Amino acid sequence: MARKGMATVEVKQPMTRKQMAFIIALNAVISTLITLLLVLVILPALHVTTVPRSTTPTSSVAERITQSASEVSPTPTPVIHVVQAGDTISGLALKYDVPAEDIMAANNLQNPNFLQVGTELIIPVGGLPQATATFTPAPTPTDTPLPFNPPSVETATAEAVAIATATAPSTPLPLTGELKIVISEIIGVGDVNQERVVILNQGDRLADMQGWTLSDAHGNVYTFPNFRLWAGGSATVHTRIGQDGNPPANFYWGKLEAIWSPSEVATLKNSLGEVIATYTVGP
Repeated sequence: MARKGMATVEVKQPMTRKQMAFIIALNAVISTLITLLLVLVILPALHVTTVPRSTTPTSSVAERITQSASEVSPTPTPVIHVVQAGDTISGLALKYDVPAEDIMAANNLQNPNFLQVGTELIIPVGGLPQATATFTPAPTPTDTPLPFNPPSVETATAEAVAIATATAPSTPLPLTGELKIVISEIIGVGDVNQERVVILNQGDRLADMQGWTLSDAHGNVYTFPNFRLWAGGSATVHTRIGQDGNPPANFYWGKLEAIWSPSEVATLKNSLGEVIATYTVGP
């Protein structure tokens, strides 16, 4: 008979070899299944999701580049103008609606008054291309004083003209040859805002016109300031008020009313009072 109050002790049987072998084999199978799951399912899924992320921005950038390239405006095509007798930089600027400074820059002109008949000029219609922009370096300072003879001017107007004509090319002045200065036409007769006399140098040499005079039949006289007219160049004398030399080779009589009339004779004299040219205003 068992005693009352004694605890019953339950003794577990040790695991057999068959049970241990079954557990080990089961763990091996589970590990293999997990490995196959990673290789066949999870890794391909990760690869598929990363491909669109890397290709989508590239495609978008390419589309934006293509769109931007299609929106770029074409490079403006310059116009080639062959210089004719009577052409001036200011006149060409008005004709082609191009700033005079752009025409001078496109053709590397230093003296706006020197236009040789037959020369081909580039007219940068649409503006100067950026690729052709050039920069002139500042001259190196020197301690040796350079000889300089200031132009003889009596008024601020003459000084402005002297500055405009001081940028002549560094070539010998054509002081020899035929001097042929003519009055080619008088435009806008009767309208003070349009009246102007066009003077041409059709000779082979430079004309120093300082002190020359242009007069009409009623005693109106215009005296040229310090100004040189190159061979093939032209000068324009306006009846209206304006600033001499602005634009270059343009001069202003300073009148409030028109002075020219049909059949009137215009006379151009040099500084010695000798008649150089005359012109009869047409009907």
